[in-house]
Amino acid sequence: MELDLIKLIKHHSRTLPSQSLEGSLITAIGDDCAEFSPSADSNLLLTTDTMVEGVHFSLSYYTPFLLGRKLASVNLSDIAAMAGNPRAALLNLEVPPGLSDPSAAFWPPFIRGLVERLAEFGAVLAGGDTVKASNNKLSLTLTVIGEVSKGQAIYRKGARAGDMIYCSGFVGESALGLKILQERHVPLPLPVKRHLIARHLDPTPRLHLGEMLAHCSVTSMIDISDGIATDLAHICKESGVGADILANRLPISRAARSAASALGINAISSCLYGGEDYELLWTVPSSKSADMEKKIAAADGHGPFFIGTIKKGSGVWLKDSQGLHNITFKGYEH
Repeated sequence: MELDLIKLIKHHSRTLPSQSLEGSLITAIGDDCAEFSPSADSNLLLTTDTMVEGVHFSLSYYTPFLLGRKLASVNLSDIAAMAGNPRAALLNLEVPPGLSDPSAAFWPPFIRGLVERLAEFGAVLAGGDTVKASNNKLSLTLTVIGEVSKGQAIYRKGARAGDMIYCSGFVGESALGLKILQERHVPLPLPVKRHLIARHLDPTPRLHLGEMLAHCSVTSMIDISDGIATDLAHICKESGVGADILANRLPISRAARSAASALGINAISSCLYGGEDYELLWTVPSSKSADMEKKIAAADGHGPFFIGTIKKGSGVWLKDSQGLHNITFKGYEH
């Protein structure tokens, strides 16, 4: 099984070579290691993420193609959060008996989805490993190697009291899309359902925006994988500060509000705690915020969402008409 599956992956991964890696990727799938040489002016970035059937996804609503894209996207988003550029990826598979035959219809579209998403942002599948699953569940692990210009990486630490907090796009849509998939019969217009479902199944990593923000005086950044409440709490913990989030400034779309109402869910809760939106969340000094907003609006088509401020102290606090509420680390847990 292993040799045949590796042969299949090698064949399909070569259908979309990344031109940006010419001269950098020296050897890839088929040897003991992928040999990779970044430029003398860059630092390497490494990230990895595992998706387990029954925990992170269900094959009842994920097509193999979209599952491959999602696996790539969640890792690419981590590279975006540090203002980097992805270059190569390693794929580890724990394969259940039902998918152990390399001729299974599942594998070509899965690899195509993965490789196409990586190639879209300049990365190539360079190697990996396969093993038999210890149970009946498919487990997928992707490791992405990226690079960032020396001195340009943005970390979770670095936020300072007085900094303004921004988000790149609407949040809470992915969690609502998942709920629609799970409940199926939700009284919503079809375009709204399709939009929210797509936000869950096929998120777009914000790599170009992340790279731009490296030149906008940003003091800290993270991608929103577990919800604002938890991901902003990571920034606060690493930076030794607290944060106030303004309930009336949360980036909640009309589609999300409609879906939350139809599902009997609080739209603000979905935004704060839902997770898997893969937007970027960052902080910037108030004196630099106007210039940053102009740059992002000119390049991204719309400005970022201002959602709150960094303060002295600790924790993440939601400010609404009823006062302040501690929401620290209350987001999604895997």
